[in-house]
Amino acid sequence: MQNAVNLNYLFRRCLNADYKKSGLDANYAVTRSGRRIYIFFEWSDGIGDWKNNLDFPARAHGGGDAFFVHRGFLRVWRSIRLIIENEVNAVISNNKINEIVCVGYSHGAALAGLCTEELVFSLGGKISVSGYGFGCPRFIFGRLPKEIKVRFSSFLPVRNVPDLVTYLPPRILGYFHPSPVLEIGERGKYSPIRAHFPESYLAETKNIVP
Repeated sequence: MQNAVNLNYLFRRCLNADYKKSGLDANYAVTRSGRRIYIFFEWSDGIGDWKNNLDFPARAHGGGDAFFVHRGFLRVWRSIRLIIENEVNAVISNNKINEIVCVGYSHGAALAGLCTEELVFSLGGKISVSGYGFGCPRFIFGRLPKEIKVRFSSFLPVRNVPDLVTYLPPRILGYFHPSPVLEIGERGKYSPIRAHFPESYLAETKNIVP
């Protein structure tokens, strides 16, 4: 597990973050703790979020090394991308920062993944970047180019089995997670819908010892 991180701590912080809305109804929070920056992304919160969740035809993202992403999530990420980068750069310019941690839940987990990839690319290894997506839907379409896959290698999708959201959109439509999924919980304990509830993730992440 990445740096033996405390998943319960990260998830609780994600649930309790002081979010602000920008772009296409994207709720995010950028905070600093010592030499670390946290970027949190909120779960689906309103009709606009659900419209984007269900808008899953793929769209190319990037330049010469383009890859394909769930169109709704990509649209939301692009609407806040520069805003977040500017906030992060402002914190970096005024503080000694050595790590950035991106965290999201559900809808926000996909945004955390895209943010992780973007910051790994833009910071060029100068600052350690990692990401955690709780109840993360699939948001990558088709195969990732090797250089892009490397950028997602520090992003960890977390599935409380058998969380339905983490299996959507289905593989038969060409969708995948960008990196291996960490499965937590016990099979048979939750229904596919209840497994996605925040209280279920809170309960199961308590059992993960850093």
